[in-house]
Amino acid sequence: MVEQKLFKNGVPYVKFGTGTKTLLIFSGGPGNYLKSSLYKEYSFLEKQYTIYVLSRKSDLPEGYSTSDMAEDYAAVIKNELNIGPVDVMGESYGGLIAQHLAANHPEIVHRLVISMSAYRFSREGAEMDMRFAQLASEGKTAAAFRSLAPMFDGNRVKRHLLVFFMSLFGSKMLSNPNPDDLLVEGKAELLHDSKNQLSRITAPTLVVAGDRDYFCPVPLLRETASLIPNAKLIIYKGKGHGSLGKQFRLDLLSFLGCS
Repeated sequence: MVEQKLFKNGVPYVKFGTGTKTLLIFSGGPGNYLKSSLYKEYSFLEKQYTIYVLSRKSDLPEGYSTSDMAEDYAAVIKNELNIGPVDVMGESYGGLIAQHLAANHPEIVHRLVISMSAYRFSREGAEMDMRFAQLASEGKTAAAFRSLAPMFDGNRVKRHLLVFFMSLFGSKMLSNPNPDDLLVEGKAELLHDSKNQLSRITAPTLVVAGDRDYFCPVPLLRETASLIPNAKLIIYKGKGHGSLGKQFRLDLLSFLGCS
């Protein structure tokens, strides 16, 4: 059974799985887009875990930071789920937030997975996301998704097709009641830099990404993992900012003690 609701503090979530352990997955962008079919991507964990996929709440005030977003998630864990330390995985933008959560609230994070993320994004990646946010907030959805072209791998034809279909169907992904949320998130991404906080992460940590990730170049990934006291880095050859493939699933199961 898949449940899609809001927590009391406005954080949207999708819940599924029947396991006795709890896994929180902080989703990437754009915006607070969530849909119940997200469970299919993580269905291989549903027997071991009860899984909550969380996004950001709507109507974010100007100046809201990734650290503020982490406090929203901390409140969910402490006040609404009311459970002990949980396993946490942050994907892309969600990985930025997860670093703050693990550093500022080590008592509630059992194990941490930072997927396709680092202590900051590349300048090119963050600026591209800001352009996307500006265009999308103006209602220029097709142009917004076309602006994401640099992040895609593959030859010219493949990239052209990806951009075409995303620009065609992208409006379905922008379900924010308040389009200004995209601008708030974009500005928070540009300002995010958790480098000085990484040493305070005490949870065993797995850092994973592809070697063709537009947002997280390999040197940045290596530096991120090296600054976390108990971290392991896995880089997948030929993978970009997207699905990391079957080996990632196997590595994740091993790290979580499910293999």
